[in-house]
Order: sequence, then structure tokens, then C-alpha cells
Amino acid sequence: MAARRERRRPEERRQEIIDTALTLADTLGLDRLTSRDVAQAMGVTSPLVHHYFPTVDELIVAVFQQHAENQLAAEHRVIEGLPPTEALRALVAQQLGITGEAARLWMSAWVAAPRRPALAAVVDQQMLAGLKLLTMLLEDGMAAGVFHLQDSRASAFRLLVLIDGVLVQKSMRAEATYGDVPSLVWDTVEREVGLPPGSLNSRPR
Repeated sequence: MAARRERRRPEERRQEIIDTALTLADTLGLDRLTSRDVAQAMGVTSPLVHHYFPTVDELIVAVFQQHAENQLAAEHRVIEGLPPTEALRALVAQQLGITGEAARLWMSAWVAAPRRPALAAVVDQQMLAGLKLLTMLLEDGMAAGVFHLQDSRASAFRLLVLIDGVLVQKSMRAEATYGDVPSLVWDTVEREVGLPPGSLNSRPR
């Protein structure tokens, strides 16, 4: 007698699909992910996946959005209650510490977004949320008199462009091959906000 398939609540099954797709996205890339891939990995049929996500674009959006929102929530948690300088140190460290898998998912989303308008909208939304978080942090530092800069949003944008560049490198290789890249980031962040060298990341000079 064939074993009966475990029945799960709709929200559990939907989450299982997203989690499976997230795992596959690391090797396949978001742009190459298909409902059939996810169904095969789960041991179910494609119609089950389509029941929860009628199009693969909807599934891709759900996968990226969950990942990006979890990352943003972690960034909010790591700076909560900290004074501006400590919060900036914690946030930059959090972003520099992103895993290769997480970096590859962002890279995959950037590559796929121009051909997938729904994904592009979510990518833009999440990038703006990160920009808003850093801008608010810099404004808090300016109000406290510890950061010295002209335009908090412009500074936040420049810093995120730099950190995103490191993220691209992480998506491509396991180890940095161009010297002490983290020190470059720390030095640039300190200069951008007007802090003395070594204020955020003490190290031999």
C-alpha cells in the first residue's frame, strides 16, 4: 500500500515552496528557476506549486522579498538602542558579514530584474528601504553632533554603492583577492561621516 503524502496547512506548504526555491536559487539563479525545479526538489507535481504561485515570476518575487525583508529586519535589530557611532559600526559590520549565498541572491535579483518588472519593483523597494535606514542613522549622528556631513541621503547612497560593490565580489568568489577590502570600506565610511581614522574599526596603520 502506497504511503500517504503528508498533508500540510496552506501556509506551511506555501512556505515550504519558498524555502525550496530559495535553496535552488543559490545554484540555479533566480532567472533560471522554474516551477518544475521546485516541484522535483519537493517530490511533488508542478500543479501543486502553481496552485500557490500561478506564475514563476510570483514565486521569484516571494523568494527575493522574504530574503530581503529578513535581512533588513536583522539590520534594524542589530542597531536598535545603540548610539549613532556604535549603530553605524554594527550596521556596516552586519553588511560586510553577509554570506556568499545571500550575496549571490542579491546579485541574481539585480541580473534578473530588468526582464521581470514585478521583481524589479521589489528590488527597488528593498534597496530604498536600506537607503532609508542608513540615512536615518546618519541623521541621528548629525543631530547628536558626532557625524559631520552635508547631505545624509547622498552620503548613505555613496556608502551603499561601495558596500554593494563588496557584495558583488562576495557573490563571485569565496575569498577577497584584492587586499584588505574591509579596511577600505571602514576607512571610507569614517571619512564620509567625518570621524577620525580608526573610530569605527581599530586596526594597525
